[in-house]
Amino acid sequence: MKKSDIRQIIREEVINLIRDQYKLTEAFMDPNIRLISKMGGIRNTRWSNFFQKFANTHDIAWDKIPKGAMNKTTNVNDPMIKKGLAFWIINGRKENPFAVDRAYWSSGQIGNEGIDSVVAVTLNNKIQYFGQQRVGAKGIGRSSSAGDAVGLGVRGTLMVKKLHDLADEVYVMDMENYRGGTKELKAKRAELKLGKDTFKDARAWKDANIKRYRDIMNARVGSRDTVDAMVAKIIKIANKAVAEGMELVKTGKYDELQTTVNGNEVPMNNVTSAMSRSLRSYAEYIRYANQAEEDKKSDWGGSYNDKGAKETAGYIKKILNAFESGDANQISRY
Repeated sequence: MKKSDIRQIIREEVINLIRDQYKLTEAFMDPNIRLISKMGGIRNTRWSNFFQKFANTHDIAWDKIPKGAMNKTTNVNDPMIKKGLAFWIINGRKENPFAVDRAYWSSGQIGNEGIDSVVAVTLNNKIQYFGQQRVGAKGIGRSSSAGDAVGLGVRGTLMVKKLHDLADEVYVMDMENYRGGTKELKAKRAELKLGKDTFKDARAWKDANIKRYRDIMNARVGSRDTVDAMVAKIIKIANKAVAEGMELVKTGKYDELQTTVNGNEVPMNNVTSAMSRSLRSYAEYIRYANQAEEDKKSDWGGSYNDKGAKETAGYIKKILNAFESGDANQISRY
């Protein structure tokens, strides 16, 4: 093969890469996802890799994710960050307080002057790394070194508690709302998918929720009537919404099944996902609260579990408030 032929092949591949990258960033419906795709640490080929590999790992249809799915917060302790997909952002360039070797200029400072950069990405509060064809927690790649991390990948910064000190803002979304989205958004079928279980009618879903709720209650120690009542209200509202949505099947703008909550139209998937999150959080609350009771009996005590129980109870309260208001965006967020 001639050198001129090789150059022509390389030129064509570069053109195709640019075109594909343009299509990827322009295909995003959510403006915040488009914004993140152009940030330092994740843009260009790095973003393309993340987009494709994360989709491979979690069956996410990025081009189908609607506006409002990705939310920005300056509260690095937002409970949603622990339970969702989070992009940790720094504005411009700043000193790196966690530099491990200041002989290297890239360790002493972090970010790029005049632009926002993604320091790291977490899912369920775990930093994400590139594998061969996938994205996941540490260990998915051969080495899971800083160079494999999604984002800037600066040594010494890849711990969640350090991200709390570094980040100026966080973009976060509830990935569970959109897992498996490629198939569901195209199918327009009247089936509900909750985690690993699929229920074809509202009654089966209701019975499963009530059983999960009772199983969690049976694991508790002592009386926690307020939190129990909040979860019971969430179950009642969600079950009613699913039953109504299944009586008259209706799809929305993005081919999502629709229902109504407090008179407002809401995607069915938002309702079922929020319902599942409330029960997961309820189980978490019970574990914290039970351990807090044990802490009180011990000599050393400690407030960690008591604090965890209160924070989780607060998160459940936010889910209930969202259901009672019927606000689709809030239901999606919490």
